[in-house]
Amino acid sequence: MKYVVQAELDPVTGMEVEAQPEKIEEFIAKWQALNPIGFYFNLTRRAVTIIVDVPNEDAMFEALHNSWVMTQDYPDVSPVASVDEFPEILKRIGVGG
Repeated sequence: MKYVVQAELDPVTGMEVEAQPEKIEEFIAKWQALNPIGFYFNLTRRAVTIIVDVPNEDAMFEALHNSWVMTQDYPDVSPVASVDEFPEILKRIGVGG
């Protein structure tokens, strides 16, 4: 299953994190361990979007926990499907033919 994970730091937390680059390096390493499909840092806000393909949210536990501790907020996690996958998902739930 693919998931889009979005995390954002408020200004105060952002300043604290920026003062400790090792926290940023650890954050990146935890997510890189999941071989993300995409890993994007927002250039106008202290925010990041990560796209992973993992069996379920359990596989992301360590990275999500690290993100929660660093940002002092739980990241948004959204399961997603590509336009090619979506019709098959609809069929599985009985929609369409």
